[in-house]
Order: sequence, then C-alpha cells, then structure tokens
Amino acid sequence: MKKFIYLLVIFLFACSTSSVEYRTATTALRNDMDFNKAEEFAKKALEVAPEDALPAYFLAMEVYASPTSPKKDYEQAAYYFQQAIKIDELDGEDQKLEAPKFVQLNDGSTKELKTIKEAIEYYSYSIWAEAFNQGIALISEGKNTEAVTLFLVAVQFQPNEPKNYNALSTLYYELEDYEKAAINADKALNIDSSFSALWSIKGSMAIDKNDTMLAEEMFRKAYNTAIKNKESADNLSAHMSRLFDVLFKNNKKDEALLLNEQLLESDPENINLYRNAGAVYENILNDNLMLANDGLINLNTLSEMELETLKIQFTDCISFAKKARENFLMCSELVVDEVDSQLYYDESKKLKSKINDIKQIIRKINKRLDESE
Repeated sequence: MKKFIYLLVIFLFACSTSSVEYRTATTALRNDMDFNKAEEFAKKALEVAPEDALPAYFLAMEVYASPTSPKKDYEQAAYYFQQAIKIDELDGEDQKLEAPKFVQLNDGSTKELKTIKEAIEYYSYSIWAEAFNQGIALISEGKNTEAVTLFLVAVQFQPNEPKNYNALSTLYYELEDYEKAAINADKALNIDSSFSALWSIKGSMAIDKNDTMLAEEMFRKAYNTAIKNKESADNLSAHMSRLFDVLFKNNKKDEALLLNEQLLESDPENINLYRNAGAVYENILNDNLMLANDGLINLNTLSEMELETLKIQFTDCISFAKKARENFLMCSELVVDEVDSQLYYDESKKLKSKINDIKQIIRKINKRLDESE
C-alpha cells in the first residue's frame, strides 16, 4: 500500500511540472480552437511558473506563428521565442518538449526534436522565411516602411542571415536614411561579400559625400562582384555605368573607355549595353560641354595656355559625342521595333549635329590661337 501511495505521489508530481494555467491554454487551443483563451492562460502560466519555458514556446509556435491562427504576429512570435530561450537558460539544462517530435531535414533525413532549444532552432528558419517573403511582398506593393518593420522582425529569427541586412540597407537607402543604410550594408557584407548592389549603394553614398576615390573603390567591388556572380547583362551594365562615370571623375579616362569596350565585347548583341553606354557617354559629353562653354564666354581674354586647355576640352567632347553616337547607331541596327530604331537613329543625328557645332567652336579657338602668336 505504501508503495502504491509513493508511486501515486511521483505520478502527481510529474503531472504538475506544467501549471494548471498552461494545461488550460493548450486544451483551449488544441481542443476548442479558442485562441483568445489560449493566449490569456499561456500568459498567466508565465506569471505563475516563470521557470517554465513551455508557455512562451507555446505562445510563439501555436498562437502567434501558426498559419491558422487569427492572432498571427511575427513580432510576438519572435519575442516569445526569445523569452523561451531566456527561461530555458536559467537552470543551465535544456528543457524538454511536452513530447518528442520527428521532423525532416533538407537532406531528406529525419531528426528527433526533444528540447525547446532544438525546436526553436529548427522552426525559426521557416518562420523567418515566411516573414521575409511577406516583407518582399510589401515592397512590391510600395509599402517600404512596413517592409522595414517586418525585416527588423526577421532579424530576430535569423540574426546571421545576410539577406535581412541586404533588404534593410536597400530600403533605408531608398528612404534616404543613409546612416542606417550604411550600417546594414556593412552587416550584410561582413557575413557575405557577394551582394553587388550593396557595394554599389556604398559607392553612391560616397559620391554624395564627394569622396570619389572611395566611390571608385566601392563601384569597382560592385562591378567585379557582379561578374563573379555571373549576374545579368542589365546588372553588369548598371554597375559598369557607375564605375565608368566615377573613373572619369577621377581622371581615369583610358581605364573607363577600356572598361566599356570589354563589356561590349563580352556581349556584343546586347542592346541594353549599347543603350546604357550611349547614355553614359552622352551624359559625360553634356557635363564636359557645359564646363567648356563656361570658358568659351571669355574667349577673347584667354591666354594661349588657357586656349589650348579649352581646345582639349572641346576635342574630348567630340570623342564623347562620337562614342555616344556609335552606341546609339548600334542600338538602331539591333533593335527589332521600327519605332525604337528610328528613335535611336534620330538621337545619333542630333549627336552628329552637335559634333559639327563643336568643330566650329574649335575652329574659332584655333583662330584665336593664330591671332595670339
């Protein structure tokens, strides 16, 4: 009889390891699908048994992360996962789940989850993926601020996942919060340096600070990374354009021109490359033409050395115009649509006219040089 009573005491003690409140919460949800009652009593269970991690794990997994829950909330799920981990670490032992569970791993094998720690490590990734993908969906809807909030929650599920910081950096840059854009770009690149767009963002921020040498370094990394990643021609072209432009600003014209030729040689029938190259050359032409025209205003007062410098500036403009024209003519030949083909051809005609105008200016400069001798 004493042995029976002793065994009964052991049985009752084992059953009481989880509080009444916790058992009420699980019964309410699993039997009655009453999420409100489950949430209420699980939180009460945390109050009456603060050393028990199961209520926090239950709140995260079954109340806030369950696909069928009307209370689905990624932020709350992340919070209670963290609470469960903190409680679990109090006694230095890994608390067991209510019952072991077999799950499938990516390689097709199965694993038995026995502890709360193992379960959180396993399920965190799938919940992260849901939250991250929802953030991407918000971006497609133009809800960038809401997406930032969700990606910040995603960080809590997978703090070492560089995609989180990549998304945050890009969004912060678009929202013109450059400090946070830089911080998150660095976090992502420290984990994985293969995000070419982040190197480009760092380059653009350097341009904003007039640090063209740093910008060149960043755009070069972006371009080289894109090549290593075997990214699309459009991506390569975009990175090339930025590097091409900053090389000119840093007076590395020969390298810039070589870069452009190499890219076109690698994909000689890509209309986008010719179009972008033409646009870059045309932009550089317009910028340099504006500077040269400023000097032209005082043509009659310039010294011989200043005239020679001005002549070189306009001669460079002819080179830029010719390169832009060549690229637009290639677009005209390669493009299938007749309307687009005519547009590119018309642009090339405008550039030819501009070249003739610049040649006339150079003749005026030569005349002044002759007069100054």
